[in-house]
Order: sequence, then C-alpha cells, then structure tokens
Amino acid sequence: MSEPSAPPTPPDPGAAGGPLELWEQVLSAASEVLSSIAESLKVEPVLLAGFATMFLVELAGALCGGTFLLVASLMFGAYALSLVALFVFRRWGSPRTARATGDSRRAKVRRSRRVHMPGFGGWRGDSRVDVRRSEDVVIGGSPARDSAPAVPPVPESEPAAVPEPFTPRKPYTPTLARTRDAVLTAARGGAGGTGVRFEVVADSGCGKTLLLEEIAAGLKEDRRLVLFITAGAPQYGEAGAMGAAGREMAEYAACRQIIDAIATDVHRAYVPESGEAPLLDAAAGRELETSVLGTRDVWQRESRSAGTNVVIDVRRSRDVSVGDIGEAVAGALPREPALSRLAEMQQQLTRVMDEAARSRPTALLVDDVHAVAGTPVENWLMGVLRGMSTAVVVHAGRPADNGGDRVPAPGAQRLRLGLLAHDETTAFVKERLVEAGWQSAGATAAAGEIAVLTRGHPIGVATCTTIVRDSLPADASTAEVRALLLGGAGHWDDDGAFDAVRTYVDDYAARIVGRPLPLFDLLVVLRRCTAPILAAVLGETEGVGGRQASRIYDWLSRCAFVTPFDDDESEGWRLHDYLRENLDLRFRRTRPTQHAALHAAVERYYRTRLNFDEEREEQPIGAVGARYEDADWQRDSQEWLHHAAFLPREAYESSKRAMIRLFLEAFFWWDMEVSSSYCAQLVSAYRALPTERDLRWVAWLDDLRTGYVAGRVNQAPGRDRDRWERAGAALDAVTSYLGLRRGHIPADPDLRRIYIISALLQGEAIWFAGSGGDSERDRAAAWFRAGGDACTDENELWIGNWAVHEEAGLWSTSDPARARALLEGFEDRLAAQEDTELPVWLADTYADIAWAENDPRRCFDAHARAALHGFVYHVRQETYGQYPNHYTDSLYRSVLTHVERRERAALDAGLTEEVAAAKARSRALFAPYWRHVGRDPGDTFGLPEPPAATDLGSDLTPFARAAKWVVRNMEDELEKSVEEPLRDPAAP
Repeated sequence: MSEPSAPPTPPDPGAAGGPLELWEQVLSAASEVLSSIAESLKVEPVLLAGFATMFLVELAGALCGGTFLLVASLMFGAYALSLVALFVFRRWGSPRTARATGDSRRAKVRRSRRVHMPGFGGWRGDSRVDVRRSEDVVIGGSPARDSAPAVPPVPESEPAAVPEPFTPRKPYTPTLARTRDAVLTAARGGAGGTGVRFEVVADSGCGKTLLLEEIAAGLKEDRRLVLFITAGAPQYGEAGAMGAAGREMAEYAACRQIIDAIATDVHRAYVPESGEAPLLDAAAGRELETSVLGTRDVWQRESRSAGTNVVIDVRRSRDVSVGDIGEAVAGALPREPALSRLAEMQQQLTRVMDEAARSRPTALLVDDVHAVAGTPVENWLMGVLRGMSTAVVVHAGRPADNGGDRVPAPGAQRLRLGLLAHDETTAFVKERLVEAGWQSAGATAAAGEIAVLTRGHPIGVATCTTIVRDSLPADASTAEVRALLLGGAGHWDDDGAFDAVRTYVDDYAARIVGRPLPLFDLLVVLRRCTAPILAAVLGETEGVGGRQASRIYDWLSRCAFVTPFDDDESEGWRLHDYLRENLDLRFRRTRPTQHAALHAAVERYYRTRLNFDEEREEQPIGAVGARYEDADWQRDSQEWLHHAAFLPREAYESSKRAMIRLFLEAFFWWDMEVSSSYCAQLVSAYRALPTERDLRWVAWLDDLRTGYVAGRVNQAPGRDRDRWERAGAALDAVTSYLGLRRGHIPADPDLRRIYIISALLQGEAIWFAGSGGDSERDRAAAWFRAGGDACTDENELWIGNWAVHEEAGLWSTSDPARARALLEGFEDRLAAQEDTELPVWLADTYADIAWAENDPRRCFDAHARAALHGFVYHVRQETYGQYPNHYTDSLYRSVLTHVERRERAALDAGLTEEVAAAKARSRALFAPYWRHVGRDPGDTFGLPEPPAATDLGSDLTPFARAAKWVVRNMEDELEKSVEEPLRDPAAP
C-alpha cells in the first residue's frame, strides 16, 4: 500500500469491500459507539450510578416477573436509549467550540499494513488517529527510528493618669443564652453521626456574631475542632461595571479568602495563642492545614497556542509505532466534563473538610453569609457546608435586603435573633447600672428610658448602657439620660444620635493624650484596626505617642461597639458594622475632604508595609518575594486597595505607581514560570477601583498577564509570536504611560522597580516574538543589560543576577565564549546571596554552552546537576519550611524536558555511545537516591521522577521526604560547582 501524504482524513482502504467487510464495518461502528458510551461513563459517576441502579431494577423485575418486569424493562430501556442519545449527541451532534490554535483533524486506519502518517506535530490544532485491525503503522516521526519516551512538561510620652473607665460587657442576654444552649445541646446529642446544621438570621447589631462566639467557646470546651470564619463579598467594583472575566476572578478571590480563613483557624488549633490548649496535635494539624491550602488553586498549566493535542486510539492492531508527534504540552487536553474553577475548588475543599469532620469532631461556623447572597460565592459556600455531613455547621447572616426571608438552607434549622423585649432590656441595663453604684429606683428609670430610646436593639442597648454608666453621675435623671444619648434626635439609631458614641470615644481619647483627639472618625474609615495601624496613623495625623495609642487600643478592644476582625480578636477589630456602615456614608457625604485624608493616612501605612524594600529579618535577599504567596500579606494588599479607592486625586498618582509595581513584582516572582491567581486577583481588584480614575493601565497589565507565555519549557523564539507581541505592546504602553525610557533610571523607588522588571520582561518579549536572529538577540540583550545596570541597591542585586543570566542565555548557543565571560564569578555570587533557584537554570545554561562547544560529556553532566538542584528545590527554596508546589514542579519538569530533548538531538547526531556513557554517569550520581527509595531506574539517566499532583502543597509526602533526604545525604554534590564534570561509574 502506498504511503498517504497525510491529508486531514486519509482514505479508508477497507471502504470498498464486499458484504462481509460491510458487515464488519457495521459491527465496528456499533462497537465504537458502545465503547464511546463506556468511556464517557467513566467520567460521569452520577450517570454510571444511575445505570447500575436501573440494571438492578431490571434484575429485580426478572426475578419477580409479571407487571413489575414489564415496568422495569420499560424504565431500563428508556434510560439506556437516553444514554445512547446523550453520548451520540455529545460526540457527533454537539457544536464544537472554536479553537484559536487552528483546525482539528482526524485520521482513520482500517485493515491496513505499512502505513506512515507524518506531520502531526506541525498541525496547529487537535488531532485524532483511530487504528483498527492494522499493523506496522508509524504515526509521526520517521518509520526508521523510534523516539525515546518523552518526559512530559507540566506546569513617646507617658500616658495621662486617668481612671480606667468601666469595661463594657457584650449584650449577652437570656434570649442569646437560650439560643446558644439549643445549638450546643443539638451538637452534643450527636444526631447519630449525621451532624447538625443551624441557620441564624438577625439584623445588624442583633447579636449574630456574639452568638457564634459563644457557640464556638462552648464547642471548644468539648474539645471539638472549631473553625470560625467570616464570608466577604466579591469586589465587583462600582455598579458591577467589570466584565464577566473580572467578575469570575472577584468571585474566585472571595472563595479563596474563605479557604485562607479556614486554614488560619486550623493553624491556630494546633499552634494556639494566649496559652490555650491545642485542639489538634501538631502532625494532624499541619497535615490538615496543608490540605486545606492545597485546594486554593485549581491549576491550569500553560498551553501554547501552537500546541498540538493528539489522541491516538489503537485497537486489535500490531506493530503500531508512535514517533515524534511534536511538542505537545502535557495537560493541554481538556477533561470531560469540564468543571469551572470554582466548582473544582469546591469539590476539593468539600472532600478535605468532610474527611476532617469524619475523623474528628468538627464544627464550621460562618458569619456574614449575607455578604455573598445572590452571587456564585453563595452557592459555592453552601455546597461546601452541605458536604460536611457529619460536622456541626452554623451560618449566620442578615435578612434579605427587602426585609423578607431568604430561601431556607436545606436541612438547616432556622434561628432568629431580633429586638429585645422591654422587660429583658430593662433587666440588662438595670443590672449593670446597679453594679456601678446606682440605686435601684434610678437604675430602673434609666433602664426604661434606654429601652424606649433604643427600641431594644441589642448593640444600642449595650452601647448606651456603657455611655450612661461612664458619663453620668449615679442616679441621673431620665432627662439627662435622654439628652446625653440623643442630642435632639428621636431615637438612638437616628443619624444625630450616633454622635453620642463619637463624643464618648473622643472624650476618653482626649483624657489619655491631654488634648482633643478626633479618634472616632478614624474608626469609621478603618475596616480593620490593629495596634500597629492605630499607632501609626494616630502618630502621623495627630502626633500621638505609641504608649498612648496602645492604651487607647486596649480600651477600645473591650468595648461593646467593636467586633473582632474575621471573628478573631488577635487579628484586630473594627467598629461594629451597624455603626460603621451608617456613619461612613454620612462622613463621606458631609465631610469629603476629611474622609479622603484619613483614608490616605491609612493607605500610606499599608503601602509602607507592602513595600518590597522592607527589612528582610535575616532571610536570603530573594525571600522577600515569598510574601506574594502569604495569605495574611495578600489580605493586607486588599485592605490597601480598599483605602486607595478613596484617595484624593493628588494622592492617587503615587498610589497608582505602587499598584503597577506590586503587580510587576508579583508577576516576576511567580507568573514567569506558572500563571498564579494572585496577579489575576490584582487585576480584578484594580478594575474595582472608582471608574472616574484613569484605569487604562489595568488593561495593559492584564494584556501582559495573558500574553506572556509562562514556563521555560513553553518558550522558544518564533513560537506563540502573537502572544509575545501582545505582551511586548503592553509593556511599551505601561512604560510610555509612566514616562520611562531605557537608559534613564528614575529616582522614585516605585518607578525604579517598574523600570527594572519591565526591562527584563521586554527583553524576553523581543526575543521570543522574533525568529532567533542576531538583530533580535542584540535588542533583547540591550534590555537585559539596562535592567541589570539599574540593580545597584542591595535589595535589587538578586534581580540583577537574573538579568545577567538571561543575557548569557541569549549567547549560550551562538557565542558560548561571550556567555562564559558574562557568567564569570556568577556562581559565587549566587552562593553568597543564598539563591537556590538560579543554580538550576545556570546548570542548564552551561549545558547549552557545552553543547555549542561540541562537548557532549560536559553538556549531559551539567544537565544532571541541573536535575539535582531542581529536585531539591522542591524543599530548599528561598524561605524555610517550604514544600513542593506548582512553581517548583514546573521548574523541575522544564529541566527534565530539556534533558529529553538533548538526548533526542544527540541520538539524531549519531552520539549513541556518548548518550549511553552520560546515562551511566548520571545514574551513578543519583544512585544514593534510588537506593534510598528502593527502586531501580533502569536504563535511563536515573533522574528522580517529578512530583504527582498529590505531592504538591505538603512536605509530609514520601516525595518531599525523599527530597529532604537528598539535601542531607548528597550535600557534597550540591556544594560542587554546577559545571564540575561527573565521575565515571566504577566498573562492575
């Protein structure tokens, strides 16, 4: 049979046969349909379970006979026909999604011999080859040679002497106590292992958060693992103006913050604060924490627009050779059925949390679920809660905005908290006034007045009681009480009546510092108040000393009108939402200048904390970038952006530069190798800024994020040209917008860092958008040098190292001598700065240099040392206590892929003996590792295997333990130069 010329669909040689062949084709087609249905059922567990159920029904009908058999047969037949119709439609009838990568093509080989189908690797799209009853079939590559199996790339002054005021007590009433006891009784009853679930509905200030705090305390007394978190609304921006992609990222960010909060509580359960007894032992707690954190990212590895998705289906055939089918990237094939990012993250978190609840008594308490009502985050959260079938679940929120009831949560018992009855209010107030020395009659009269003025609103009752007790003499008249609390308003919750709280707070602060202090305004604009924030802002705006600020903070922490931030007092607190939400709107409307000025002071505090140049606390210089992975630091960045949204126009410009710098630094840290979610979250947060701001730069940053091809294994000159050109154009737009020019290093620290990082990224964009010619190499090298020359500060030297390495990489194959000159002394600098990543890439670059110098031995030896350093980088990163993650996985797989490609090139060049010798030396290098894991690497280079998906996000796996073993037991090899040749193995 002649060799086909590889059209999209080769002719079927069995198409023109007789009746027998036609009958075989019919059977083959039917077999193919049934096989397709069976394969689809594997990834459709619900349909598979339904099929099994219907089969059992049919079996029961056969046993019982009669009418039952008829009904069962009809049901089974209808279900089976529905399945067939569904999968036939999915495969042949459903509309295909257009792919930017090119058209798809499909080839069939039936009853054929000696067929060669080349060229599949060059096809810009999806390919499928079906082979039936054929032999001696070669797909891709050359029929004369089998390719080696590929390694798939993945991807002050003293405080004033004033008497301590009364320490307010929370509005803990009999109603609240009865509600708490109902939940605790149900939780302690166990309900046969099925768990209990409550839904708390209460208006703002009616005690839902306090109730959850009391429930949490009671459950902790039972030694139950208690996780207490607060839901946060997705940040859609003004009037929800952002597009679908931005909304999706805002929803993802809100879900991720929930996961971070759960992980934080897990951590505190085994590393408790304030001397509490741990609720988990260290090993179990750490394992659960890492499992929870591992659900944050549903990672999608970089898939290149020029990539090839190939499906090869071989049945009843012999001698089928799959050769070189191109540079298809592992993970590029879509899974069926495809799940959204949120759905898959929900599945993973639900599995982890349900397993935790089944292994130990667990409770999950969620406050402020109204914040996510009506968004996909609500469905996501409720799905997680439903999945924890054996846990105690209590979630609390406000009623619907229209005052009506929300749809009840399935399976949850609804509890309501509302206004206090008159008798309960007066009893609460009277008890506290009598404790302060009031007579019963005066206390009763004042209590009755407070009950009327507050209408029994719990937060109002507690706050007004505190103000009256601390501000009026014992047995003051009801007229004095009314005048103090209302100031002419009709009820306490009218706008003017809130001034009583302002006066109370500001008067106490004035007594501390000895002069008037407008403290309450600051509390209104703060979403989160911590001791450092309060001290910094009061110090800058009012000249308040640190000890005075600390005393004010401690007093406010005990007040009834503040609530813990994220339901954890150690994380700070905020003015109660009932006060803050009402007063902030009035503050912004009536005094916009002062409102913006306070936000600006808080914004400056956060911007200083987010500054890349802060103290490193004895860590390697590159370790500061690890903050972009830290949940607390990410939360601070969100608070910064919240305050930046209210800045006056003149302050916005400098804040805007800091925002661009933050994005580029985070991008440089993570997204050059793997696409992280943090940069996407930043873009989403930037788009949520007020629309009257100049936000053109946000679209350019997003173009850079989506245009840049992450991962060295995916980067090559001329490949993905359109994406690289889009990334380069975005960099041009940003730097032009900021007035930056190559060779002119700005003095402003934010602009300086933007200049440095954009220069390095521009060099890459120029190089990879081109064809690899000398002119592009010269232009890219000029940008790398510009970025490196600007790295003169100690905190920038590590970035300068990357600039040097990138320039050397340009010359490694075309001018190896020039590359060596650039790298002179480079390895010593990396060791002095404790850089553990660049040695991996440096060894890879030396391999390229040696190959260009026609020295295959030194080339493959450098590859082996790159693999050694890349393997231990999983556990020996810039900061201590790190574990394998998507970044280290991508890095290591890039190294393995480079080795595989080099081996292929060497074999093509006829260097068979050199390759065999290189494999022997590499196996000898890694022999201690293979002895340790108790396995034989076979006739390979002996490089350790990359981590599985289950190995990422934890250092408790066998993979991580093996990497740590290599660090300890192969230290002598790790300390050698990455260019040092390997020893020849001893003769057997």
